Amino acid sequence: MATVKDVARAAGVSAITVSRVVNTPESVSPRTRARVEQAMAELHYVPNAAAKNLVTNRSGVVDVYVPESIDLSNPFVMHLIAGISKVLSEHMYSFLILRSRRREHRCDGYIVTGLLKDEINEFARYASERGRPVVLFGHTELPGVDCIDVDNVAGAKMGVEHLITLGHRNIAMINVDEDKDYTTDRLDGYRLALLEHGLSPEDGRVIYAPNSVDGGAGAVRRILELEGCTAAFCATDTIAIGAASELARAGRTVPEDFSLVGFDGLGHQLLATPPLTSVQQPVYEIGEQLARALLDRLDGRGETCKRLVEPALLQGRSAAAPR
Repeated sequence: MATVKDVARAAGVSAITVSRVVNTPESVSPRTRARVEQAMAELHYVPNAAAKNLVTNRSGVVDVYVPESIDLSNPFVMHLIAGISKVLSEHMYSFLILRSRRREHRCDGYIVTGLLKDEINEFARYASERGRPVVLFGHTELPGVDCIDVDNVAGAKMGVEHLITLGHRNIAMINVDEDKDYTTDRLDGYRLALLEHGLSPEDGRVIYAPNSVDGGAGAVRRILELEGCTAAFCATDTIAIGAASELARAGRTVPEDFSLVGFDGLGHQLLATPPLTSVQQPVYEIGEQLARALLDRLDGRGETCKRLVEPALLQGRSAAAPR
């Protein structure tokens, strides 16, 4: 097995330089670093991660906080973890999925999602007290907290405008019954689309439901009692799947009798009959960006990141012109 001295000899540098390439690569010139990395590859040299962590005073572990209220089998969580894992593994970092803060352990920082509005400040204080950076999937004006989020206002507006373009004028919304930023943002996008097209966003057409198939089914039963509704924008695909199932049970055909647009576009929408038109949030890519932002913060690079990522409309077969 190759050693640091073997790599140093092959690259024509000192052992200290090899150590710097492993532990603090930014302190070595690109030309020298490339030479050392080539020698490491040719000799199949594997750096000692434990030794590196001792040098940098790190644990080599990142906590990914997903509240206990969120099912880990949810497509959103699975895409997020996959994106985070890709970047962390490239940098020889491991991660733990943290479900609560009741048990303390050593880590270098936090990637956080699924917080209620009042929990964001609380988690930021928790991380600050421990001297650890936190990166949020969401948005906040807190100084020093990096945050990356999908543009939920633009995404909801996009979904509702698609229904309006098809000719719908009486459009309901099924929103998630949670006090989170994304629920407020998607409601704002729904209202903005209606107002910009001269339509009235009546409060009675906004139904709140649990983020579940049953929640969507119960909400659409209430919508069918509203006079003249021909379509619904659903804040999640899970809700839209429940709505589609209930419409079928009620003898309504999607999209001939009633149109639906969901939000997530993570593959879950394909389980509906017919497959849903959905606003896709690029969760995998955002997971990658969150991991990079945290690593930058740990390495002392870059300014505080406040970023919105644009969603896209995925055409399914659940929306059509009203009869």
